[in-house]
Amino acid sequence: MGTSSKLHEGFIKKHDKIIEHFFSRNPKYWPLFSDPQVQKILEFRKIHCPAPARPMQYPGYEKLGHDILNRQVVPNSPNFTNIDPLLTFASALSKNWEDPASVENVVSTPSDPALYGSFLGIVGNANLVHREYSESASDLEFLVIRQIASLIGWDNSRATGIFTQGGTFCNQYGYLLGIRKSLPEAKHYGMGYTHEYRFMNSMGGHYSNTTNLSLLGINLKEKTLRIQVEENNNINLEDFSLQLESCFRLNCKVPTIMLTMGTTDTFGIDQVESVYRERNRLAEKYQIEPLPHIHVDAAVGWPMIFFLDYDFQGNPLEINEETLAGIQKNKEKFEALHFADSFTVDFQKWGYVPYTSSLVMIKNKDDLKALENDPENFSYFNKETQGHTHLSSTIECSRGAAGVFGAYAGLQHLGKEGYQILLAGCLQNANYFREKMKVHKHIKLLSSENQGPSIGFRIYNPQLGIDAEEAFHREYQYIEEQTYWEFIKQNSQWHENHFKARDLKGLYSNWVKSIAHSTFDERGHYLAIPGEKVVFMNPHTKRQNIDTFIANVKPN
Repeated sequence: MGTSSKLHEGFIKKHDKIIEHFFSRNPKYWPLFSDPQVQKILEFRKIHCPAPARPMQYPGYEKLGHDILNRQVVPNSPNFTNIDPLLTFASALSKNWEDPASVENVVSTPSDPALYGSFLGIVGNANLVHREYSESASDLEFLVIRQIASLIGWDNSRATGIFTQGGTFCNQYGYLLGIRKSLPEAKHYGMGYTHEYRFMNSMGGHYSNTTNLSLLGINLKEKTLRIQVEENNNINLEDFSLQLESCFRLNCKVPTIMLTMGTTDTFGIDQVESVYRERNRLAEKYQIEPLPHIHVDAAVGWPMIFFLDYDFQGNPLEINEETLAGIQKNKEKFEALHFADSFTVDFQKWGYVPYTSSLVMIKNKDDLKALENDPENFSYFNKETQGHTHLSSTIECSRGAAGVFGAYAGLQHLGKEGYQILLAGCLQNANYFREKMKVHKHIKLLSSENQGPSIGFRIYNPQLGIDAEEAFHREYQYIEEQTYWEFIKQNSQWHENHFKARDLKGLYSNWVKSIAHSTFDERGHYLAIPGEKVVFMNPHTKRQNIDTFIANVKPN
């Protein structure tokens, strides 16, 4: 192992302390976990094995498994005990993100303080949609919003935000903000009232970038422009500029430009500042008002903002050399997040907060005025308290506060340094994985320069007699020939069979049908290339888990 990826003792001590205090489920630190049923659940979840094998190890599995699948009748009599075996069973056998091998996707185990905070939010049972139903809980929401705004350098007096149900809803707000600002008549007359408009989003973005438009009734084939991406899954700025200028030249409105900072599978990071400046340049050239709304889906990547003021020269956390350099590159990219008009924050992903805890951040609170519905719709609410929440501007009529409480607890207890330690630990694991994998000539790492927690790769049959770089280069150059398609199909089938045969040893990786893509031809045609991925967000993952995984991807 190279010295640049070696773990420093000082960092290990800091990381171990964070895990002990905030991820151990220890009743000594967090009495919430002292409940006997909770203890039973946590004890069972210490059994670490792939999901198919876990249920059979639970005491009484056959009866409980039968009941959960077949019970249909509500009990006649009250149950005066506080124990329900089926409730315990379902919790214990929920996806075990505490397992060190759990690296399938952009999700991780929540921290102890965030679990505690979420519990207090549930106890309070606030509905954030209106001050009368939330009282002090809404003040806590705005406190968290101010803290996130401060992290990226937004003006706290102008910025605002809304906690909502998942990143998809956050991105939905991004589209709606653009619609209501550029096409205000759509509020009453619908999208069909407006003749020419196009939404723009990246081909490398999350699928909700498209499904949200479908939910809004947008004609996906005729009213959506997909921006081409480079090999690293960042948007192609030339293609973006050409498509945006084509719209402006024809006086076609562009309500929202949807970007991504931290794609799910390969951590691609779109160039927000470049998009911002090109949008402004072209808008001035063609006298476009209002400007297209720039929303950034930063659901995965947002925690990188904890490093925006890190002392990279002094490196007080003793992050190893290779990872420090990667974080500094990401820091420079995420500094541009403040150019966005709004962005998505998923605390439930790399923020170590339980589901659901998602926040859409909005740079200018006046933008919410465009979302306001007619006052007569809210006649049964107290007008004196309406201004204290975003009642008339929200999609939801009910917004629970558990996500706010969990996010607040995570931020206050871990602090910037705690998050820096957790993120650096994950990224050091990711770089160790890359270093070990790239030794093998039959493995192609995808977008490895992105330096995020998500790593996609393709494994080729070593008996082909060509190395992975050569094989992937051939796949990447799109040509409409049967031999080309067959080459990709055969390689993909071999890799998928290899993936299944490994039986999730060491790490629970994931098969992805579109882990990469080919080049684009002159008509914009391309081919999705499948592959495998791991995502290092789990603070419990050890290098021995990685070593076991690597040992099982070697040639026979």
